[in-house]
Amino acid sequence: MNNPEARNPETYAATEETSESVDELRQRLNRMKKLMSERNSSFDGSTIRRINGPGVIDGNFLSVMFGVALAVIVSVSVYAFYNLFVAIWKRHARYHEEL
Repeated sequence: MNNPEARNPETYAATEETSESVDELRQRLNRMKKLMSERNSSFDGSTIRRINGPGVIDGNFLSVMFGVALAVIVSVSVYAFYNLFVAIWKRHARYHEEL
């Protein structure tokens, strides 16, 4: 017992508090590890994909797809109205070409 701190009751109490707090911290750490392992095992594929980052379909891809869809709709509409205009124009022409 050459260590003077071992005989001092205040130092012994502080050491005991520290060891208790370390034990408490270890218990808390073990609980957190257990919770995290349960949480990771409960994820399905879609949740893991969302956590890892966006997949193939992101904002830019959707913007391009909606732009292409809009262009197709507008071009089909223009084509249909052009053909309707030409049909009406031929029907009401001043000079009949069929004679």
